[in-house]
Amino acid sequence: MSIQHTFGNGRIMEPIYQFQTEAHPVEMDLFRSKPVRRLQFLHHFGAAALCTPLTHSRLEHTVGVWSLTAHFCPEDLPMRIAAIVHDIGHLPFSHAIERTLGFNHHRHTEQFILQGEVAEILTNYGFKPSHIVDILKKESPLKNPTSILGLDHLDTYLRDTYRAGKQLQPPSELIRKLRLRGHLLEAQDDEAAAALAHCIVEGHRLQLEPQHVAMDALLAKAVTHHCEAQPEMKRHLPFLMDHELLHALMHSHNGTAQETIRVLMFEPHRIQISSQPVLGSIEASFSSVPKKQPLLREKPAAEASFQVAVKLAELESLAGTYFFIIA
Repeated sequence: MSIQHTFGNGRIMEPIYQFQTEAHPVEMDLFRSKPVRRLQFLHHFGAAALCTPLTHSRLEHTVGVWSLTAHFCPEDLPMRIAAIVHDIGHLPFSHAIERTLGFNHHRHTEQFILQGEVAEILTNYGFKPSHIVDILKKESPLKNPTSILGLDHLDTYLRDTYRAGKQLQPPSELIRKLRLRGHLLEAQDDEAAAALAHCIVEGHRLQLEPQHVAMDALLAKAVTHHCEAQPEMKRHLPFLMDHELLHALMHSHNGTAQETIRVLMFEPHRIQISSQPVLGSIEASFSSVPKKQPLLREKPAAEASFQVAVKLAELESLAGTYFFIIA
């Protein structure tokens, strides 16, 4: 069984979870579509992928989420389809530039599902694109707006911490100690709940590491300056891949954009971080961190386990404000 995601046959290997999943024909066609294949060329960890070993792609994340969905909801084909297309609206470097430039990847995802190649595939197999959009909007095992962990975020925490060497248990073992209670994810025992809480906290710690946040903030600055020099660039951003954005910034007509991307790519050691503002600094602030968790004994895990509660309380210490400059 090849780990290559060429989608040449009907079985797909997910190496982190050690799943070998049989894909339905509609799933194979979606995986082969350009909007989904494009995700191979977007870094899941944002601009921090330029200075860390966390270089996994958003397609790897997508295959992971789909594999988890197929594992926990094997007969729910619409849910499995939603897992494949749930991220196709992401911009280059994932979340790095989205908020600064006023984009919303959820809205772009909906647009790409409702029209174009994905909509055509879904319609050919008798699925309404609007139904898939509705699944992504409602509470489900895939996505959960409450404090209970959904499969989308579960893969993010497990994948990021695995790539960073921060996990307590191999993801392939931990996954098999989880189950669904209704549409809510539940740990089967205290050990699994504690291991998952560890992944959640360490995943957020990775995401909010000041150097990693600085990379995203400075990339957003570079893109903003580039779009000021070339306003037509902004409407093309939702369709670009990471390498295309890097090429555009390296050849930008705006000097600040050129200098900033050169530092991010070749001189990240010049980025300085401070807890106080300095002349010309960029501010990034986090007032709170989402406290996602599984169920344990039919309750939110922090209510059922003192160990989990103590671990998740560490999330409060991650809130803060930082200022970044290039020396």
